[in-house]
Amino acid sequence: MSKKPIDLDQYFPFFLGTIANRWATTSSRLYLTEFGIGIAEWRVLASIFALGNASSQDVVGLIAMDAGAVSRAVNNLEAKGYVQKVDGRFQGRTKPYELTDEGTRIYAALRKIALARENALLADLGERDRKDLLRIMRKILRNIDKL
Repeated sequence: MSKKPIDLDQYFPFFLGTIANRWATTSSRLYLTEFGIGIAEWRVLASIFALGNASSQDVVGLIAMDAGAVSRAVNNLEAKGYVQKVDGRFQGRTKPYELTDEGTRIYAALRKIALARENALLADLGERDRKDLLRIMRKILRNIDKL
């Protein structure tokens, strides 16, 4: 076994994890203070909005979040009146959810903040760098399932 430590300054997973953790922590703190929902609820809300309506399983498939965390987030959002079950009969055990009018309103307010925070995070990157970053991140995302 090598006793040489990993050079964290050159280790991509270190940066990926650190950025993701700090982003989630600061976002959750802000969203809880301003809107009473955390980052998990925001991610679920944004996923349902993006998909039009979605079951918990659909959300898990989209954002790779733990199924238990998604279920808790959906329950919290439903209790607050931000999402509701879609009327009708559906195959399987999970029913799709949709945003309520209040859910759409809070989504719009959170979206504004989330995009402003993204712009602040990427402020030192030009347009070309931003496109390159997203292109590279999409490649990395495709490779994660190979591990």
